[in-house]
Amino acid sequence: MKFLLLIHNNLEALKGFTEQQLVEMSGGREHIATLARDLMTTGELVSVLGLNEPGEEKEVQLVAGTPVISDRPFLETKEYLAGAMVLHCASVERALEIAALIPLAQFRRVQLREIRLDQDDFLAELG
Repeated sequence: MKFLLLIHNNLEALKGFTEQQLVEMSGGREHIATLARDLMTTGELVSVLGLNEPGEEKEVQLVAGTPVISDRPFLETKEYLAGAMVLHCASVERALEIAALIPLAQFRRVQLREIRLDQDDFLAELG
């Protein structure tokens, strides 16, 4: 089973903290690196994504067949998607265990969603 672990952030909640303080709050770089290496060794960590903070995103929508590109904020919210991980686990229970191991879960919301279709499935469906 594959899962997408979505890591959310809230700029207001983290104001005043330096990047170094945030890393220390999450257990430090060595702890994070060890966890990532362990999960990669077991094959449970497929991918890690870190996204830029809001303000640099672009939005594309087709209007009457013409692409309309906007750089305005996509959502009016304080919370945004900060990053994601793709997991490959034997069960949802194991994926939840891994989600709880993510140091960022101490101060950022983490959401787990099962992936129903990945690139291999998609290409197989196309024939």
